[in-house]
Amino acid sequence: MLPTSPPAARRRHRLRLAERPARRVALALGLGAGLAAGLAGCGKDGEELLGMWQVTAHTENPAGCEAEGPAVTDPPFIRFAEGSFFGQDYYEYVACRDAAGADCDPSAGLFTLLYAEPVAGGMRAAIYAASGSSDDCLLAATISDAVVTAGALRIETRRRHQDGVTDSACDADDAEARAATLPCTELEVLVGQRP
Repeated sequence: MLPTSPPAARRRHRLRLAERPARRVALALGLGAGLAAGLAGCGKDGEELLGMWQVTAHTENPAGCEAEGPAVTDPPFIRFAEGSFFGQDYYEYVACRDAAGADCDPSAGLFTLLYAEPVAGGMRAAIYAASGSSDDCLLAATISDAVVTAGALRIETRRRHQDGVTDSACDADDAEARAATLPCTELEVLVGQRP
C-alpha cells in the first residue's frame, strides 16, 4: 500500500506488477547501506519527521512528473512514526483524520514506503521491482523524499516504470540501477506543517 494515494491509484500501482501472471516478480525495499549508519546512535537522521503534521497541500499527477497535478483532499493529517525491521530502524507515515491522532490508519508495515535512507534535511524511501523475463521485463521504482525545511514538511514521491525492457536481468537490482532513467509516470507532493 502506498500511503496517501487514493485507493484507485494504489490498485493501479499494484496491478502493473500483478498483470503478469505466471512470471517471476522481484521486489526490494530500499533499506540500504545508509540505514544502519543513518539511524544509529544519538541524534538520529530523520527525527525531525516524527509526530503529527497537518497537510496544507497535496497534489497528485498520474500523467507524469513534469509538474504537480490536481489537488487531493485527503488526508487532512499524517503522523510519522518510527519502526524496526530485523533490528533496523525506519520511519513511515500513516494518514490521520484528526490532529490528536485518535483516528489514524494502522501501519501497513512492510507494504508501505519505509523512510530509511538519510538525505539532506530528511529521509528517503525507495521500492524497486521487476516482473517478467530478461527478454520482456517491467522495471519499476518508487522513490520518496520526506524533507523538513524551516519547520515545513515536503514529501515528493516519484513513480517510474518501463515495460518491454529487453536488455535486463529483470530483477530489483537492475530496477534500482536504472531508476534514474526509467520514465517518470507519476508525481505526488504532500506539504505539511505542525498542527
